[in-house]
Amino acid sequence: MKEKILISACLIGERVRYDGRSKALLDDHLSTWKKEGRLVPICPEVLGGLPVPREPAEQVGTLILSQSGKDVTQAFEKGAALCLEVVRKNNIKVAILKERSPSCASKQVYDGTFSGHLVDGKGRTTLVLEEEGVRVFGESEIQEAWAYICTIDAKG
Repeated sequence: MKEKILISACLIGERVRYDGRSKALLDDHLSTWKKEGRLVPICPEVLGGLPVPREPAEQVGTLILSQSGKDVTQAFEKGAALCLEVVRKNNIKVAILKERSPSCASKQVYDGTFSGHLVDGKGRTTLVLEEEGVRVFGESEIQEAWAYICTIDAKG
């Protein structure tokens, strides 16, 4: 059985982002995985109870705040916990998640000033998944994810 891959739903065209849009990727690897039925789409923010569309949110210290200052940390934590349940249920070891998101970022997040400035950091869901042993890739790392998944598939 081929490895299932957790993927941010917005990356495969689902309109779940804060602004009601998607960030669909056109990528041959994603197309192949989709045809093989390997992709398991999630949106931690929607799972956590946030609506679409919604105010943008950024990490501010240990909190996640909307642009108007509302604390939405609990929704992000709930979404991360529900994603972890999906990972465990499907025995997922790899995720491809939306870069710079306060949920899904794997390297950098917005700094909490809503000015577009990035800082090193990880999203709430990424932290939970990595603690579980899931390897998380951003959408600019599809080639690296492909290579990693090929090694897992080869071990079969």
